[in-house]
Amino acid sequence: MSWKRSILALIALMLLAAFPFGPLFAWSPVHPGYQKTRFSRADVLYPSSAALDPAYRDVDRYVALAENFHELKCPKKIEVVVCRNWSDCLRFAAPFLMGQRPLAVTVPTGTVIFVTPRADGWADIGGLLRHELSHAVQNQNRSLLSVLRMLRQPWVSEGVAGVVAAMGAPAPGRHLVSLPEAEFLSRAKTEDLWPSFSGAALKDWPFSYTAWVYFWDSQIERSGRPTFLRFERMCFSDPGSCRKAFADLYRTDLRSAVGEFQTEVRSGRLVAPERVRF
Repeated sequence: MSWKRSILALIALMLLAAFPFGPLFAWSPVHPGYQKTRFSRADVLYPSSAALDPAYRDVDRYVALAENFHELKCPKKIEVVVCRNWSDCLRFAAPFLMGQRPLAVTVPTGTVIFVTPRADGWADIGGLLRHELSHAVQNQNRSLLSVLRMLRQPWVSEGVAGVVAAMGAPAPGRHLVSLPEAEFLSRAKTEDLWPSFSGAALKDWPFSYTAWVYFWDSQIERSGRPTFLRFERMCFSDPGSCRKAFADLYRTDLRSAVGEFQTEVRSGRLVAPERVRF
């Protein structure tokens, strides 16, 4: 029986180590190498050897902004983990990164946000937080199945999070994964936007992401936020029917709407997302 006890002891040690050193780090009562700053709506864990970017101190305001935009409440406190390096990030968040190296990722429960080293030094941290908090607010109000199924509808979930991210002046010359306005508009005049919405061509993520943000800015400006919020609720309730919900509420199919949007882009009538306010 001693070998069984040894295995059980080993499993227990592995579980204990998973909290401060592994995938349960965000839920651990201790965080070696990190310090915590507490706010009303979120706590921020960041490396003990680094100063906290000032943008993180606005996290409560950003939670309220996301709640106001989506007209939803974020009932649970959020833990924001600013990873010290990629080794830490992979140990803490590998199941949620899905083999990618994004700027940040929000776990499906909407209670934890991991900020990766890729964001250090060049991303607009305020915009990054607003983007992820849009996801967090949505995730805390949806079923896990709905959240996972929405991964197949990035033109909605990522585009709308981008709209929320742009609700504040970006730091000059710094962007999330979006393209600078001039570069996007120049490319959109010759490149077809539909593949970004159909899922046929998502290799160029910055271009697609920027197209989604501009698209939703245009739709909200034209039809109003109440119509958008009705669509959003219908889409998250049944992610497989997002296109049908769009057609029902906007009185046009998605492909036609993207075509009209492309015409708007090429005509120079588009409003830049960072200038839109809600």
